[in-house]
Amino acid sequence: MNILIIGSEGFIGSHAIDFFGIKNNVWGVDISGPTNSIKNYIRVDKNIPDYNHIFEEHKFDVCINASGNGSVPVSLNKPLFDFELNTYNTIKILDAIRIYNPDCKFINLSSAAVYGNPNTLPISEESILKPLSPYGWHKLYSENICKEYFYLFNIKTINLRLFSVYGENLRKQLFWDIYQKCLHSKTIELFGTGDETRDFIHVNDLIAAIDQIIKKGLFNGEAINISSGIETSIAFAANVFTIAIDNSIKINFNNIAKPGDPLNWKADISKLKSYGFNPKIDIENGLKNLGKWIKENK
Repeated sequence: MNILIIGSEGFIGSHAIDFFGIKNNVWGVDISGPTNSIKNYIRVDKNIPDYNHIFEEHKFDVCINASGNGSVPVSLNKPLFDFELNTYNTIKILDAIRIYNPDCKFINLSSAAVYGNPNTLPISEESILKPLSPYGWHKLYSENICKEYFYLFNIKTINLRLFSVYGENLRKQLFWDIYQKCLHSKTIELFGTGDETRDFIHVNDLIAAIDQIIKKGLFNGEAINISSGIETSIAFAANVFTIAIDNSIKINFNNIAKPGDPLNWKADISKLKSYGFNPKIDIENGLKNLGKWIKENK
């Protein structure tokens, strides 16, 4: 297959390049780089990215959009910036596909942020959508754009609602922030109570899920939860990770809720499992491996 990965220099995109590049013809697209050994690479303008020439000059079987802003705090401070990266760019890519490559399957990496604070757990794809941040709203808008292009133009689209993805090469978010704090003190402070929960999925399991979606997905504009289906407290995950970094670290929670963050997440992944997916990396081993990687790649 010919696979285009937009955001190929990012955390998820770089892992997708490594995985799909083994058996497929893979192209990477980003605003800088490449930093890896990818043969087919296209750089787009950071301020005015244009995708028309990409789909006009090449024909792809699958396009994975792993680009965009992934930070809730950034979206709260720069909502227009977040909209441009997470919503406007989605329609620009889809319209280029509509005009030049209408047979290309489009995978939109959305987010569990579209759910906000759910009323009940586990969260199914039919749960009420109440985003808490511009990031969540803009991911929801991008999902609706994917539905629009399927229903009106018959473009094959699918929305993957990613929960808390972690793993090697991720230099931001919870575990990277913890590591940075560990460099300066043996006692670190984190937001919240520690009882907040997330549904973590290792990036290698995420890529395996995408592989199954490519093979078996309906591509009818639907949304699919992508996670492990296991609820883990922030306190537990933080402790496992800090032990892997430095077992003398002490964690204090400040009881302050972080703006835009939900309280509890656990995904219903029965739809994902129907495609033949089962997570293989549990949170303890995943975090131990992440800690090892960070210490070796300071």
